[in-house]
Amino acid sequence: MMTHLRALPDVSGSIGRNDAVAMRPGYREDIDWLRAIAVLAVVAFHFEAPAIFGGFVGVDIFFVISGYLITGIVQAELKAGTFSFARFYERRIRRLLPALYAMVALTAVPTFHYLLASERLEFFRSVAAVATFTSNFFFWWQSGYFDHAAVEKPLLHTWSLAVEEQFYLALPLILWSWVRWRRGQALRLSVVLFTIGVASFGLCIWLMRGQHSSAAFFMSPPRAWEFLLGGLIALPNCPITRFPWVRRMARGLGVLLIAIPAFSLRQGPGFPGVNALAPCLGAMIFIWSGIGVPTRPRSQYSPLGILNFFGRISYSLYLWHWPVFTFARFSKSNLTLEAGEKILLFAATVGISYLSWRFVEQPFRERSTIATRQGAFRLAGIATALLLVASAGGIGASSGPSSMDQIARQLETYDDYPVERLYRSGSCFSTPDGMLGEACLALIPGKINLLLWGDSFAAHYFHGLQVVTNPKSLNVLQATQPTCMPTLSAASQGLSLCRNLATQMEALLRDHKPDVIVLSADWLEDARPPRFAGMIADLRHTLATLDSLGIFVVLLGPPVQYRSRLPAMLLRSALRHVDPLPADFLLEDVFALDERMKAALPAQGKFSYISVLDAVCPQRRCPLTIEGGIPLAWDHAHLTAEGSVYVMSKVVPMLGLGN
Repeated sequence: MMTHLRALPDVSGSIGRNDAVAMRPGYREDIDWLRAIAVLAVVAFHFEAPAIFGGFVGVDIFFVISGYLITGIVQAELKAGTFSFARFYERRIRRLLPALYAMVALTAVPTFHYLLASERLEFFRSVAAVATFTSNFFFWWQSGYFDHAAVEKPLLHTWSLAVEEQFYLALPLILWSWVRWRRGQALRLSVVLFTIGVASFGLCIWLMRGQHSSAAFFMSPPRAWEFLLGGLIALPNCPITRFPWVRRMARGLGVLLIAIPAFSLRQGPGFPGVNALAPCLGAMIFIWSGIGVPTRPRSQYSPLGILNFFGRISYSLYLWHWPVFTFARFSKSNLTLEAGEKILLFAATVGISYLSWRFVEQPFRERSTIATRQGAFRLAGIATALLLVASAGGIGASSGPSSMDQIARQLETYDDYPVERLYRSGSCFSTPDGMLGEACLALIPGKINLLLWGDSFAAHYFHGLQVVTNPKSLNVLQATQPTCMPTLSAASQGLSLCRNLATQMEALLRDHKPDVIVLSADWLEDARPPRFAGMIADLRHTLATLDSLGIFVVLLGPPVQYRSRLPAMLLRSALRHVDPLPADFLLEDVFALDERMKAALPAQGKFSYISVLDAVCPQRRCPLTIEGGIPLAWDHAHLTAEGSVYVMSKVVPMLGLGN
């Protein structure tokens, strides 16, 4: 390994239109490859491409790239004495604002046709957040990035741009201060950045363990370490290699570290944290392997040439893919796009993104539009002011009464459904450490003690059980935590709170035995390929243990699930004056899973399998609403209070508990 001078990273990352331009000093074609990998992973994840479960790691890859490029440029200019904050932020303005503001302005147009008044109100509030680069705060205060309601927010993806801009405010100041006040070489810049990075990663882990994964996801301080990983390898004292075989092995390792989480990670509260390490390290290694390697001329039709193309348009593609996908969904009553529609939509998005790159990004970056620095700052100020004025106007126009009829206004209330009381959050559900209060698990002598055990798909049955059954003869215990499968195999649980719950249940069942245990969970998520066999093995182990304790166990099969949020789909139907058809709204996958689980877990001894779908959906005709037009579920599957009573009224007689 050796250290030598290397070409200055090209912040723009764009490729010229011929080989001579593509071969210019400082251009890194491999960074465009990495950009392409990152943006295609994100698009594939958002477009729900098969097997790309963890494509959201593409954002983390972008953070590493940004850290490398910005650190390299700023520290090199500081060393040469040519750095200025004005020039730095001029470049950022030219790079980010024109395409971003154009996307926001054009995205506002269809909101008046496709969005409800409440959704349009939130959209224009998010416009103000975009213009002030506080989108990450705005969406953090709302529901999370992985929530089902996230697909109804056309500007959700701009949270990452806010995080980047906040990083751009901090890093140049840190580097400038280090140069301004350092004493000799006693403290190397690499030590400073490494120390800040370790502190940032520690903060991220601390937030994750404290059940604040949303803050760890959206906020800049717990994300800074990702940028700094890239920044560390941009420093002149970072060792590089002159051996091609080492570079090839490093690049292969980098791709592997990116591919594994992209294909295997699942969305949820377990990210970023430790799960973000692999893709970030993979991106860092990938970039490191190309330092000092000259760019070669390539055919634009070669595989790497195609990657270059997607790398060039990656910023515009990232900007446009989400609002295009969101409004395409809004155009359909069931909010679901078929595979062929997604392919056509991807092609259209690429076309729009190319036009954005060619006619918006490039003219501003190449100074053919607004040549002077003063002009760039002036235009940015005027455009930002106009966006804020438009945001205020849109908020005012959307704050009045909805033009929808009474049923539509009623359905809008399910956007923020109060489940905390129904689920007994904080005590018997969604506790910080996974441990439950004594009141949740207290046995009452002289009554039938029924333990409801599982995740949120168990918690949503609690209210219905309480209403449908006789409290004088039945005591319902509750052991529920989000995303936790009801098994005693603590080691197989992914989150610490789930492991804690499994351990607590094992201790409880050693000393206290309820008469009946009812198991319920999001089996569709727990059984996603290739996890079905593992899920069944865990359940069989738990059932055998409970059988040895003499406890009767009932497993409730998959609940009714819809293709998207049921109230939102009903609203789209009302807006389009279309009668909602259950067949269009239902998620057919749950019926196939129900049959597989019946075959894998046959009723025997003290175990009974109850198909919720058979009880609620005769001949696969599942209700969308119940008496009074109330939706059965407030999102894609979680039951409303009335829906819980309705479903339990069908299921409880099958438990043999009476009323």
